[in-house]
Parts: sequence; structure tokens; C-alpha cells
Amino acid sequence: MTPPTKKNSGISVVLPNYNGRSLLELNLPSIYAALEHANINYEIIVSDDCSTDDSIHFLKENYPNIKVLSTETNLGFSGNCNNGIKNASLSLTCVTNTDVRFDRDYFKNALPYFTDENLFAVKGKIVNYEGDPDNITTINETCLTYIKRGIIRFKCDIEPDNNKINKEIGGQYVGLGCCFIANTQHLKAIGGFYEIFSPYYWEDSDIAIAALEKGHSLIYEKDCVIYHNHGSTISNTQSAIKRKIISNRNKFIFTWLHLRGFKNWCVHFLFIAGNILTRWIVLDIKYYVSLFTAIKIYLFKEQRKPLL
Repeated sequence: MTPPTKKNSGISVVLPNYNGRSLLELNLPSIYAALEHANINYEIIVSDDCSTDDSIHFLKENYPNIKVLSTETNLGFSGNCNNGIKNASLSLTCVTNTDVRFDRDYFKNALPYFTDENLFAVKGKIVNYEGDPDNITTINETCLTYIKRGIIRFKCDIEPDNNKINKEIGGQYVGLGCCFIANTQHLKAIGGFYEIFSPYYWEDSDIAIAALEKGHSLIYEKDCVIYHNHGSTISNTQSAIKRKIISNRNKFIFTWLHLRGFKNWCVHFLFIAGNILTRWIVLDIKYYVSLFTAIKIYLFKEQRKPLL
């Protein structure tokens, strides 16, 4: 297989940034090295979400060729990523976090798959670590989706049977995680990340399932490796309680968007009703805040819109 040849052939790398000056300094060299090794046209777009550190100054001083986008208000992860995706001008778009370091062969190993025009995205092996790169916590390959107590759940540290996944809820899928390469046209047509999940969490799972529901395919390639300093961004700026509430809220929203089948919905409502009646006993206020915030957001949600 050889990469597709198009007038706008190449990779737009979109980096959402919030106070990530030190992470940019640490990880940008690996992105450049991987892009140069792939011998492909590229652009790098940093979408900055109202950073208060010297991220923008650092980029202008050290990487003047990077396109820097600045928002006037804090958009959260999905909105900030979409701001970058809108401005991607090349045929492929890599969305990645600032706390990600690339293996030299990452892009080179992913490019050949894009001869398939129906392919939505390629996701590689994510090696998660904390602090020291030798302190590996998990290795994320693909995810197994399943329904338990009426909620869609994932087991995301499994080794896949094969690399091409095209299944619905209840099977294996490619959880896109913190880094993936997508067909830019498909990515914009689907609307990028669904901003209902702002400020963060579950948007990467949603976009993968949404792509499958549109009939696209996803690829997992084990030889596309990145190293992710897990928790080096959100955990430094948000309390554990706030992160838990947002994660649970978005878990409800994700389930409501993608749960299928009368029986599954009956089970879902049964467990929700039971939890509403009993969670007060253990003073689980976070559950009620998550649930009722999710209901409010879901009822008044805006539909997905293409990124034009």
C-alpha cells in the first residue's frame, strides 16, 4: 500500500493547548521528527484555549512556522479541538494532546491505510505513564464495549483480534483516545468532537462510535506508538471531585446518545430509578449532580453540525 496522492495531500497536526508550555517544549520535537521521517507535507496548528502561561510566546519565539489560534473565551477540549480542525487544510488531520510523545514511525506506519476512502481514522498503541516514562501504568490498544446496569461501558486495555474494527455497541471498537489520524473531510463532515461533552471526557469515544454509525471504518495499528503522560494536564488544573462529576455526567450523555434496543432502555431506566431512590442513603451527592446536569444538557443539546 502507498499513501494517497491529492492536491492537498499531507497531515495537519492539531494540538489543543491550555497552559501547556512545558509539555510543548518537551513533546514538539518528537512530532517534527515523526513527520519528517514520514516524508510528507505537513502543517502544525496549536489551538490555544485562553492559556495564562507563556505558551504562545514560547511558540512564536521557537516555532514561528506553527499556526497559533487563540480563543477569546475558554471553549473546553472539544471546542478547542474543533477550532483547530476547522483550520486544517490538508487531506489528513492528526489530533493529539500536548502531553503525547511520538514514536519516529508513527505517521509512516499509518499513512498506507488511507488508500481506503471510507476509512475514518487510524489509532495506534497508547503507552500511558505517570511522571517517569519508565513508570508505565496501562497500554491502550482497542476497547471492548458492553452494557452493564443499563450503562455503556468500556474495557480499553485489550489486545484486538485484528486491526480493522467495524462493529456496533456490544463489540470491539477503536477507542481513539488522546491521539489519532483522521480523513480530514470525514472528520469535518461528522462535526469534529461533539461539544455537548465540553469541557472534557468521553468525546473521543463518542466520535469513534459516531463514525462507525455513519458507516465508516476505523483501524488500529499496533506499530503506531505514542507515549502519553497520563493525567499531566486536566489533573493539574481540576479537582478530583469536579472531574468525577463531569466524567459521570458525560457517561450518562454518551449512553443516551448511543444506547439501542427496547430491552436495554428498560434496564437503563430501571437502574436510574433505583439509584435516584437509594443514593441519598450513602450521601452520594455527586451522583445526583451528574445525573440532573446531564439531563439538562441532553434535553437542550444542539445537534452535530459539520465544521465548515
